[in-house]
Amino acid sequence: MKTWEESKDEIQRITPDKELSRSIQKMIEIRLKALKLKNNKEFASLIVEDYYEIIKEAITALMAIDGYKTLSHEILIGYLKKFHPQFSESEIELADQLRILRNKIAYKGFFVNPDFIKRNESKIRSLTTKLLNVLRSELL
Repeated sequence: MKTWEESKDEIQRITPDKELSRSIQKMIEIRLKALKLKNNKEFASLIVEDYYEIIKEAITALMAIDGYKTLSHEILIGYLKKFHPQFSESEIELADQLRILRNKIAYKGFFVNPDFIKRNESKIRSLTTKLLNVLRSELL
């Protein structure tokens, strides 16, 4: 994962945009509802992708509130680590692990073992809930 400090050339300053963040938050809520419809065994790879998309979108929304934008998914995780110390190292590592898995799924046709979901879903749900709570508090 790239750190925030080593990524300055891949970060853009934008006008802080809470409306964009609210719109992203609504999409996250829809993704969470859709996740409930997927069978863990059959759709493990898609579930990992969906959880990662939720995490990515939540961090993107937080960055927009702070007036930042990036196209790099690595930098999104670096932003979370730098500016949101309420997230533990293990939560940051989990988000980065999901990023890596999502890339393997999207670019290499990787299939996630359903056991991964079974072992990690509670931690992933906890992370997504925490991110949404931080986002909601920032939007007040």
